[in-house]
Amino acid sequence: MKKIVLTVFSAIFIMAFSMASPAQASSGVPGFNFVSGPGEVGSVASPRTDNSDLEPVFSGGELRVLADEATDRQQLSMIFKSSDGHILVVDGGVAADSGHLLSEIKELGGYVDAWLITHPQDDHVGALYDILLNHPGEIDIRNIYYNFMEPEWYAAVAAVESSMASSMLQAMSSLPGESLHTDMPAGFEVKLSERLSFRVLNEPVNVPDQYAVNNSSVLYDITMDEKHVLILGDLGPAAGDLFLSWGLFDGLTVDFVQMSHHGQNGVGRAVYERLSPKACIWPAPSWLYDCQKGNINGFLTYETKSWIEDLGIKENYCIKNGDVTIR
Repeated sequence: MKKIVLTVFSAIFIMAFSMASPAQASSGVPGFNFVSGPGEVGSVASPRTDNSDLEPVFSGGELRVLADEATDRQQLSMIFKSSDGHILVVDGGVAADSGHLLSEIKELGGYVDAWLITHPQDDHVGALYDILLNHPGEIDIRNIYYNFMEPEWYAAVAAVESSMASSMLQAMSSLPGESLHTDMPAGFEVKLSERLSFRVLNEPVNVPDQYAVNNSSVLYDITMDEKHVLILGDLGPAAGDLFLSWGLFDGLTVDFVQMSHHGQNGVGRAVYERLSPKACIWPAPSWLYDCQKGNINGFLTYETKSWIEDLGIKENYCIKNGDVTIR
């Protein structure tokens, strides 16, 4: 499929930024050298790990957002199970957490009707890669949906992502061809059951800044038990502004939004204002979520939290204290 190519700046590609994990940071533990700043009060200061004290929202279904139990890295790993028993996974997280992910999927029945990929970075697809390579047949993966840029593009913008994209394509080649779905134009819809479906909002775009690979994220509007969960992947500020100007977010119903780029330096405030979500899901460990103004790595989580406070969104879920379960 021909990808949408947009030149925003007249500049050569810059290697895409990969957010450091605690073990990777060269200047200490991320977020622990800080001064006080905005975004540290209100409903975002103590986010939920479940909604057990609230009315159920999924009418018998559930959404699990997994924390990386092995290395405490940031990751995006989400499992949806609808009230009529269909399962959808988004990305899956880092390779080190694949055992955790496998365990959760097996607990829910051991099958995945649809596996959606936002973009091929290791904190999103590493676990799926490990499962395909080292645990073939342990679970029944019936369909994988993805839309990558051309291999040459990843090689031009970021060597790390180029390797991951190539590795994923190689790993997926072992699966039956009918289970792989890459022809996903904007507006492409799949109805897995009466209670679970998804719609693709965009094809990957080429916005050549330091977040080029993040900007290529595919966004998904997932509907489970009549509630909408919007997946933003790692969409960066420039691509978020571009989509906003296109009207991509107009008219969406958003019950839950996955905070872009783990809640820091993703889409800008104007996008969240337009989306007007009822609740926010933060795929951020504590070292990232609790960063305050002046943290040594320049993470902007505190800024994003201040936006959410200003917008009056009171329901926030975060993996900082472990897995999240929303029923």
